[in-house]
Amino acid sequence: MISEHFDTRTRINMKLALDRVCRNRPVGEDHCFRRSVAENIIRCALTGRTGIGQLVDAGELAVIRTRSEREPA
Repeated sequence: MISEHFDTRTRINMKLALDRVCRNRPVGEDHCFRRSVAENIIRCALTGRTGIGQLVDAGELAVIRTRSEREPA
């Protein structure tokens, strides 16, 4: 799916963004966590925002959202 929608540079930026967001986090290797971050990065790229900074920001937003969902109200 990803290779059909994005050029090589965008795919590289997406991978780098995912790695930057997930590294040094206690749950950074957790499949569900990485999937959540990756889905947000993909949504960002689909809107045409494909710069590394934009993609990292989108991934960080997923982290914030995931954290708030895990915390009790």
